[in-house]
Amino acid sequence: MQETRTPFLSVVIPTMGRDILIRTLESLAAAEGFAAIEIIVAGRVPDATVAAQLRDLCARHANIRHLDIQFATGDSSRKKNEGAAMARAPLIAFLDDDVIVATDWPRRLAEPFQDPQVGLLSGPSLVPEDINWVGRLAGLALSSPAAAYVAERYRPNRDAPYAVDWDRIIGCNAAYRREAFEQMGGFPVDFYPGEEMIAAFRTEQAGWKLMFVPAAWVKHYPRQSLRRFWRQVWGYGATRIRLLRAGVSFNPLSLVPAAWVTGTAVLLALSFVWRWAGWLLALELGLYGLFALWVTGGTVRQTRRWADLGLLVVIPLMHLAYGLAEWAEFLRPGKDFSETVAPAKNQSK
Repeated sequence: MQETRTPFLSVVIPTMGRDILIRTLESLAAAEGFAAIEIIVAGRVPDATVAAQLRDLCARHANIRHLDIQFATGDSSRKKNEGAAMARAPLIAFLDDDVIVATDWPRRLAEPFQDPQVGLLSGPSLVPEDINWVGRLAGLALSSPAAAYVAERYRPNRDAPYAVDWDRIIGCNAAYRREAFEQMGGFPVDFYPGEEMIAAFRTEQAGWKLMFVPAAWVKHYPRQSLRRFWRQVWGYGATRIRLLRAGVSFNPLSLVPAAWVTGTAVLLALSFVWRWAGWLLALELGLYGLFALWVTGGTVRQTRRWADLGLLVVIPLMHLAYGLAEWAEFLRPGKDFSETVAPAKNQSK
């Protein structure tokens, strides 16, 4: 029988049809208050086995619906926007299709919205236990001091919800008040990756309060090969420059990887001409090595796993990918995104 009661939370999951989608849905079905939420899976599922499992879940649970859509451009944003258009709840959450939610995730996510000024919030993205070595190291690197302020999104460091700026919001685990989502105009279809950052920026500029909720965590499966992790971090770096070019406010720490790459390259080139440049290069690399060793040592002391010494490779790889991507994007003729990221007009709430 079709569910007619209005849910308190709508969960939109844009998908590419990966098999882990089923685990995501099963974790939601096992969560507290599942009967009072609705789930909208937006995207085509080409794998026959996954499609059959999804149909079975939809048949068994009236509050799980599948929106079979796919777009040539702006696919991620369009899927989320189409899913949100179907949503019936006053709160709209967005999850990636490769996360496992906490048992009390729906309640924890909804509680801060009791404050009528809260328009957007997100929770941390934690590293699952059942991943390979590279995936584990990728997650540890992103949650370490080597990731600077971004690490906050991957490692909860407080108990109670707290206010944050737009760049602390993480797109794989976020929720909007419907009014705030509609006011900021949804996810931009011409800005990818990073559409969730534009949406968060618009929401903040419209005057809404943004929150981070440590208890509303998900376990997110990171890239489990060095090549995919490189591409992931490259996307982060390139997106940061696109945001900067568009005039969006930014944290100066986000440019440190580009500065490190530049300094290393310049000193390396000069070292063939001047001996002092070689000394400075050795000093710079030595100090960086000490930093990477300090981060890695602190992590190993916490995890008590010698295999995590692999961070000594993954951390420099992360910084190199991010810094090179920033320079590559800066030097590449780019589209003017000023209209895309223009702040939404403030309205009374």
